[in-house]
Amino acid sequence: MKKRVISGVLAAIMGVLLFAGCGENKGDSSDSNKDNAISASSGGGAEGGGAETTFGLTPFEERQELRVGFFAGSPLSLPWYIADMEGYFEELNIEITYETFTNGPAMIEASNDWDVAGTGIGGALTAMIGYDIKTIGITDNEINVGLFAREGSAIAENPDDPEAWKGSTWLYPSGTTAQPLLAAKLEEMGLTLSDINSINMDISSALTAFLGGEGDGLGVWNAIAYEAEDNDAVRITDTKEMEIPVPCAMYATDEALEEKRELITTAYCVFYKTWELCKSSEEGMELAKNYYLENCEEEGIACDESIAERVIDVVQCPTFDENYEMMTGEADDYAGNYTKRKLLPAENEFLYCLDYFITQEKYTDKDRDKMLDDGLVDGEIAEEAKALLSALPKEDI
Repeated sequence: MKKRVISGVLAAIMGVLLFAGCGENKGDSSDSNKDNAISASSGGGAEGGGAETTFGLTPFEERQELRVGFFAGSPLSLPWYIADMEGYFEELNIEITYETFTNGPAMIEASNDWDVAGTGIGGALTAMIGYDIKTIGITDNEINVGLFAREGSAIAENPDDPEAWKGSTWLYPSGTTAQPLLAAKLEEMGLTLSDINSINMDISSALTAFLGGEGDGLGVWNAIAYEAEDNDAVRITDTKEMEIPVPCAMYATDEALEEKRELITTAYCVFYKTWELCKSSEEGMELAKNYYLENCEEEGIACDESIAERVIDVVQCPTFDENYEMMTGEADDYAGNYTKRKLLPAENEFLYCLDYFITQEKYTDKDRDKMLDDGLVDGEIAEEAKALLSALPKEDI
């Protein structure tokens, strides 16, 4: 991934976060964001320990390196990129290095190469249950996982007719949220996955095959979902309409939590506060869109300005306080199965899809208990980040 620190005019605007500002360079350079900047206070570099920093955090005296497992083309990783490009890590004397992936399983298998990372729920369940890697935060709720059919097809014309679905062929990555979404839609009509044909493909390959005439429908998300629509595929339903929780996770390896805990806690604050800054103004969301498009272009992800705008419009990354509540609050098991203790709200978010995969024998009830018994959704970093921010002068938070 290209590394570039953007220098520009920093604007301090008191608002909900006591700050929010964006500037946009409308020149016709490929570095479209070069003169863009969002800032909360007078930005200081790492040099000079007393220099002010964007979020009031104290720079590290010695240079720090945080290795980030970055999910290309997904907004769940975007705050890392925005904060890095805007210089928020540089002013704290933190260098971000990226290991970039386009699917969750590959990222998890390469966990020796990163300290913190993030994926959708399929990767998160693999990380926790298969590798004992702890989830430390929620980064998105993917409401744009969609099912699409061909324009003019029987399914597109009559999406609730079970006869139109029987024997149809669907392209989607097995073991991802597309599978329980498809199963839920079929269940509404009294059908199951056994009534259709499923072909396991990553989402980019699925769209390419679909546009080439293969299959009757596909299950995809993020930019690929909008590209499907732009190529006349008809959206049948999605996780938002079906009210299926699809949390995306940030997680950290045990080694990193032991050896880089202060660094991870500081970076955690920057991640969520950066997204708060973007959400606080139209200019901030415009900047987020530009960075998303830029990153997709760097990583070879098919995207254009219209798709980037639509992706950013539906990002559900929580604020710092919203994430804190999900990672530290209390809730009952939605299914009533686990009674040893109260659950974290975030744990409940994962259980819906996990319980579906248990019915498909991808996981077991023992795996469910393991995730909860072993505290693999862990609120400790959220607690420590909250304490770190609470210790700052009010005007800096």
